[in-house]
Amino acid sequence: MKIIKRDDGNLRGPVTLGDAMNRFFDESFWDPFSLLTGRSLVSAGHLSPSMNISEDAKAVTVEASVPGFEAKDIEVDVHNHLLTISGRTEENKEENEKTWICRERSYGEFRRQVRLPDYAEGDKAVCKMKNGVLTITIPKSEEASKKKLRVEEE
Repeated sequence: MKIIKRDDGNLRGPVTLGDAMNRFFDESFWDPFSLLTGRSLVSAGHLSPSMNISEDAKAVTVEASVPGFEAKDIEVDVHNHLLTISGRTEENKEENEKTWICRERSYGEFRRQVRLPDYAEGDKAVCKMKNGVLTITIPKSEEASKKKLRVEEE
């Protein structure tokens, strides 16, 4: 049986009991609905930002989608090759009462962690945010670029 993954990384379609249990124990907090639906409440509320991670010869780049967040609401930490991105946004409390027709925007906190390779120099990382995308560039150590070996024929 194959698991079908959606673009947002959540499971859909038939899920085996073993897969459900693995997801259950991998969640950052206990969420009984994730066993039944394959979705965590955090990802259903869109408080878990999507990420792209890439690398080239000089750096590892992490891009996280954080629309609606300002730079002051985001915290980035690197410790023991573990990159932690967290953020918090609060609902604007307006004094005038409204009758809501549709209300889908999420408010609250998120936290994502990524294990960095040993050759990434986290203490030299640079963080920039533009148009709701947080970009973290982590340079590689010089030793990482010197690991190309030439294969010679005997």
